[in-house]
Amino acid sequence: MSDALLRHAPAYTTCAYCPKMCRFACPVAEAAPSESLSTWGKMVAGHLVQTQQRPLDEDAARALHACTGCMRCSTFCKHENQVGPALFAARGATVEAGLQPRGAATTLATFTQSQNPFGRELATLVAARRALGPVKFQLFPGCSALVKAPALVDDVLEVARRFGAPMGVARVSSRCCGYPLYAAGAHDAFREHAAAMADAMSHVPELTVLDPGCALTFLKVYPAFGVKLQTRVHTLVEVLADHLPHAPATPPLDEVVGYHDACHLGRGLGQYDQPRALLHRAVRQVTEGASVRREGGCAGGGGLLPRTMPDVAVEVARRQAAEVTPSPDVAVVTACPTSRRMFERAGKKSYDLVTLLRRWTEGT
Repeated sequence: MSDALLRHAPAYTTCAYCPKMCRFACPVAEAAPSESLSTWGKMVAGHLVQTQQRPLDEDAARALHACTGCMRCSTFCKHENQVGPALFAARGATVEAGLQPRGAATTLATFTQSQNPFGRELATLVAARRALGPVKFQLFPGCSALVKAPALVDDVLEVARRFGAPMGVARVSSRCCGYPLYAAGAHDAFREHAAAMADAMSHVPELTVLDPGCALTFLKVYPAFGVKLQTRVHTLVEVLADHLPHAPATPPLDEVVGYHDACHLGRGLGQYDQPRALLHRAVRQVTEGASVRREGGCAGGGGLLPRTMPDVAVEVARRQAAEVTPSPDVAVVTACPTSRRMFERAGKKSYDLVTLLRRWTEGT
């Protein structure tokens, strides 16, 4: 039995003997009604694997991968049980047994070959956006933004300049933070990758991170694996909120938008006020769903769910978008590039917060 399974044994047991009190809190279980995909069902699968009461099979492997790591269940748990990390650890057993869902297996294979989940060479994308002269902040966009939304990175650089916080993409951005390895359960590989990343970052005193998933990985997951960063890490919304007094005195856009609390930014890092302060300056009206902040819903983009259960991931996003704003004419705004893509895949008009800030500062 792996050390990872033993480390999370109390979490598996706590959930396995719980009367399913958080059944309503899991976005995956709501999108794909199945008791085996509830928080209880998934953690029972982990418990049975950890206690060796049942051989691991494809059904159990599927259940272990039916989690985005959104932490919503922990919010409603009296014990604040950490379900996501426990399930990610249990996925390691599926790697060893060769029972990973195809999407997770191909992600690991691609990462092993290219050191990122997209199979792309990132150095060229980084070089195109590095500052030509001195800048105040070094930006780590995250490989997802670099590959999937390069225009968003350009928006960040322009908005930062207008806020009096000029940025350039850091050279170290040519490396992935390693989150896909962590989510896939390849924890030995993740620890090794994180240590190498920490060493590569050692010459960077401060780093501003666009993707909340990357920021959470640096600030919370690295320490959990014994990897200490010498670099001070800030999220982009933190830096922009601090520089909001220096933003152009432009009237807010005459628009109504809905705001989605990204899981890693909100529940993961506790940053709820900063994005709202930015958004309320940029538009005339902001609406929100019934469940917000720590209790807010999930967009379905984490935990490799879009690769292992793509239809379920889209349904999670569709449900969350409908809660944030049921009107088809009102766009959902989020500070997470992956969440924005998930909302768009679900057919909902969505903006990244930074893109909206750029339109606001330009008066368009």
